[in-house]
Amino acid sequence: MRGLVAFAVVIAGCAAPAPERAPGAPAREVPALNVQFDCGACKVRGDAAKLIAEGYNEAAAQAGAKVNPSAQATLTVKSYTARDDTARMLTGVFAGRDEIKANVSYGAQQYQVEDYYANAWLGIDALSKKIGELAFQKMK
Repeated sequence: MRGLVAFAVVIAGCAAPAPERAPGAPAREVPALNVQFDCGACKVRGDAAKLIAEGYNEAAAQAGAKVNPSAQATLTVKSYTARDDTARMLTGVFAGRDEIKANVSYGAQQYQVEDYYANAWLGIDALSKKIGELAFQKMK
C-alpha cells in the first residue's frame, strides 16, 4: 500500500508544471498598460479601461512578472460592442455578443488582441479583464 502511495506521489510530482522562473531569480519586468479607445461612436462603459488594465496586472502577478510603471505599452481599443446586461441574462446568445478588438503596441512591437462572449453568464466586464490577460500573454 505504501509503495502505491509513493508511486502516486512521484507521478503527481512529474505532472506538476515547471515554475516560470527559478526560485531566487529576479522577477521579469513587463511595461505598464495604458488603455485608450479609438472606436468611433462606440459607447464604452466607464470601467472598461480599468478592467482591461486590471486583467493585465493580475495576469502579470500570476506569472510572477513585475509591472514596470516607467515603461508603457499602449492598448488601443478599435472595436467595442457591449450587450445590455438584462438582455444578455434573459436571452443569452440571442442578445448578440460582447466583443472587443484592440491593438497593443510597445516600442516597435505590435500585437492584435480580440475576443468575444456570446453566452448568458459572462458579459463585457469579464471580457474586458480577459482582453487585459490576452495583452499580457502577447507581451511575454
